[in-house]
Amino acid sequence: MKHKTSFSLVFVSRIVIALAILFVAQPVVGARSSESASVVETTQDAFSAAASVPGARFVHTATAANTSGHITYIDHPLTNDNPNAIVFVTQNWNPGGVGGTYNDHAIGVYYSSGAKKWAIFNQDFANMPDGAAFNVLIPATGADVFVHTATAANSAFNYTVIDHPLTNDNPNAIVFITQNYNPGGLGGKYNDQPIGVKYSSMAQKWAVFNQDTTADMPVDAAFNVLIPPTGTDVFVHAATADNTSGHVTYINHPRINENPNAMVLVTQNWNPGGVGGTYNDHAIGVYYSGGAKKWAIFNQDFANMPDGADFNVSILTTDSAAVVHMAMVANTSGHITYIDHPLTNKNPNAIVLVTQNWNPGGGKIGVYNNHAIGVYYASGAQKWAVFNQDFAGMPDGAAFNVLIPAVDTSVFVHIARAGNINGHYTYIDHPLTNNDPDAIVLVTQNYNPSGVGGEYNDQPIGVWYSSTAQKWAVFNQDNLTAMPVDAAFNVLIPATDPAVFVHTATATNSTENLTVIDHALTNDNPNAIVFVTQNFNPGGVGGKYNDQPIGVWYSSAAQKWAVFNQDHTTDMPVDAAFNVIVFVKIYLPIILR
Repeated sequence: MKHKTSFSLVFVSRIVIALAILFVAQPVVGARSSESASVVETTQDAFSAAASVPGARFVHTATAANTSGHITYIDHPLTNDNPNAIVFVTQNWNPGGVGGTYNDHAIGVYYSSGAKKWAIFNQDFANMPDGAAFNVLIPATGADVFVHTATAANSAFNYTVIDHPLTNDNPNAIVFITQNYNPGGLGGKYNDQPIGVKYSSMAQKWAVFNQDTTADMPVDAAFNVLIPPTGTDVFVHAATADNTSGHVTYINHPRINENPNAMVLVTQNWNPGGVGGTYNDHAIGVYYSGGAKKWAIFNQDFANMPDGADFNVSILTTDSAAVVHMAMVANTSGHITYIDHPLTNKNPNAIVLVTQNWNPGGGKIGVYNNHAIGVYYASGAQKWAVFNQDFAGMPDGAAFNVLIPAVDTSVFVHIARAGNINGHYTYIDHPLTNNDPDAIVLVTQNYNPSGVGGEYNDQPIGVWYSSTAQKWAVFNQDNLTAMPVDAAFNVLIPATDPAVFVHTATATNSTENLTVIDHALTNDNPNAIVFVTQNFNPGGVGGKYNDQPIGVWYSSAAQKWAVFNQDHTTDMPVDAAFNVIVFVKIYLPIILR
């Protein structure tokens, strides 16, 4: 059975709903240090995750479509056709707390000049298992991200010394590494060994080393290196008798406890702070324990986890916000209105979902915008924007509920490719939705994920479950227009909770172009922030098209929210269904951004 964490726990503990006029990201504070995992390992400052390691993060799962032998290809706009990309990976046994696939092999990344993609591979050429999953980070470029190459001059025995100003004479640096077969797409060197980092007090430098002390470091072996800024989401986890059982050591951290969708990057650290030293010559990974409700680091071969083994850990999950954006003269140009928010500004990797809101706060006068919409990143303005797909002018006063969800396993970008398109729809392949007709999927069209490329799809969209493929799909409502190759969609799969539900239009709750939602979280609550996506066949049963741009509006007479067709002359079809997620005011009054 698929496990989904309680939505209320997730959204109370880790989602910051930004509803205040002064909404300013706080700086990351605190020193790097090794913490005992027998206590909570760190505390959380607002927005520290987003500030700690900028870049794109997602879970990659090996499937028959993207795997060949010992290799599984990553398909992402920041890495495709980019041999100079720097990619970090950690094996994830069960993304979202679902399933579980072992891959007991040392891994690395390499660039395929033929496919023009980066790939994850097993160093020993063992076949990549179907379902093997990896947490992937593509960090923003900077001085703290680089490639280190072993040479005769910087290597001895089983290690190669890093010479970098951020790590030299800094035993408390927290260093993450991933083996890189061919930096820049050139050359290639295998190193079939579990690896780690260690600090040499003599050289006053960090080094990459093979856990097997008898295995010499090959000349030309290369490693992607990340030295993230100090932050509470970057720490050292120590395996102790209190937090270790067999081959597993449990991480205790408020950002990821009770959160199976969290993403974690891990590197073995022989001697944090330059003190001590414990080897663990095994391929590792992370997994979510539904029993302990914690993430854990484990040895893939079931070998006991040594007491004192240490691991550098970075929590990749970002923070979140839900706000209302209103188009005004100052933020609108033609068919585009720019969102101004600290979680999305200067962040092309943000994932944004939007729903049109006719009258935020239940105002008596609202604005229609009868157009299919999407979001895109403006590299010039360095902001995300909402836009009309047909280039129609954005009306002054048009309002949008905007959700910037925490980027974790349940939040990702789906890109339509030739291999996943069938006519007017594109199949989503994800462990949280596959074989689950009851999954609730919310989507928003994304013109240019990570600020790269761009593809229009001027169609009202929805989601539907294919009982044949046993997958959910995004589709064009007109049932005619082919889904464009490279059309992209921001996807959210929220956990089961009373705030997440399916609303179905009936003869009783519908009139003319609208259907009224009757729910405790939205009734008599004009400040609720409601997001909707059309669902052709909830539970995989039945099916109803509604080829219309939609929105939500609050009826002050009924004191309820409703879903409506922007074309007020088009009646709402009976049996039209909508996936709904509701955010309620928690701390401060809502404002219109």
